[in-house]
Amino acid sequence: MTDADFHRAIRRIRWLHWLHYLVQALVMGSVVLVVGRRAAVGNTLEPRLATWPALLLLATLVPAVGVLLYGVYRRMQPNLRRPAEENLRIYLCRIFIRNSLLGLVGLPMLASYLITHKPFDLIAAAGMLLALSWRLAPSAQKYQRWLLS
Repeated sequence: MTDADFHRAIRRIRWLHWLHYLVQALVMGSVVLVVGRRAAVGNTLEPRLATWPALLLLATLVPAVGVLLYGVYRRMQPNLRRPAEENLRIYLCRIFIRNSLLGLVGLPMLASYLITHKPFDLIAAAGMLLALSWRLAPSAQKYQRWLLS
């Protein structure tokens, strides 16, 4: 693999990283907005209690999915004996799984939006996803550090 091919692959991984966060934020936000219209909320306590079974199901499924994703993430290790293209493919899969796992961090704020319908919760979740995507953007140096770890 030439140096130009390597940098082209890193640019593609970075572009897919940004696209993944954008699509994940749009999917989670649209699901919350669609479900928010059907959620039982109101001034009394009884309508809010009708939403709790769905939130409890979500609260049990998210950690289970998170543990599963983390286990797969940890199993993806670099190997210097592999071809460079295969290590880049594994790195891309690792970035995708990490982004999926970290994208779940915004769910508590989105669940709070379901109950309170305050736009601050949506803005805070979007801001957190933007900060995560900015901070964890892949680069050639990060790839090389992962490869040598």
